[in-house]
Amino acid sequence: MRTLTPFFRPEGVSVAAVKASEEPALIALIMSQRLAAERLDPGTSEPDGDALAVVNGEYRTSAIVAPANGQMALTAAGEARLRARTDGADGPEARPVNERCIADAGRAPYRVMSGEMYFEIIQTSDYLVIHKEGMDPPRIFPLARTPSRPVGKSWTGSSTSHWDGDTFVIETMGFRPDDTNRRISGPGAAGFPIAPDTRVTEWLIPVSAEVILYRYKIDDTALYVAPLVIELPLVRTSESLFESACHEGNISLANTLRGARRAD
Repeated sequence: MRTLTPFFRPEGVSVAAVKASEEPALIALIMSQRLAAERLDPGTSEPDGDALAVVNGEYRTSAIVAPANGQMALTAAGEARLRARTDGADGPEARPVNERCIADAGRAPYRVMSGEMYFEIIQTSDYLVIHKEGMDPPRIFPLARTPSRPVGKSWTGSSTSHWDGDTFVIETMGFRPDDTNRRISGPGAAGFPIAPDTRVTEWLIPVSAEVILYRYKIDDTALYVAPLVIELPLVRTSESLFESACHEGNISLANTLRGARRAD
């Protein structure tokens, strides 16, 4: 899948989907807003995506489908937790785990963004395996319904899975309570907060032989005024996943801290 549909609906756009004839104009708007915010980021100025995400024949204007305005509805606690993810620059431990090359896009829920769009999904007679391009290991789910069990606290949370007809459903809770467990779900500063009591529900919905609809919902009444629901299509490709090389030439973390010291 190669999409320019942003996580949040672009400024000035009020509709959830546009016509095919309107796609070029919306892509131009998306690129102008991205470049205005992050002109020096090569992932922004030269994105992997080149078209809008198409779901049920609709050219989507945002990955967020609920709330209906394509934006998050956070409580005051949610806003504070989101700000805390980017406020700390006293040392490397204060920065998000993806910046530190500890963990990235392979946990619940998956982020789908420029440069990290590829999934490998393998189904055996007993297991479903999902490997996301990024530094995290594959997630392995038994195809038989997994029993409920006490929820532990970990980077990835504790997951159960089951079939609902042809749809594979994954429910995850029990994330670590520390301030370094942040989720980034789009380019740049786009992201959403997750806490130990957050419930993440993911659906892998077969649409055709070539497309799987990836839907997920974030439930946490302490952080969200209304649940956050995201939809993006996963389109079959012949391309291969690349090995993560996050630590190779990772100067962004050092430069972030250097810039913070200069600001001090």
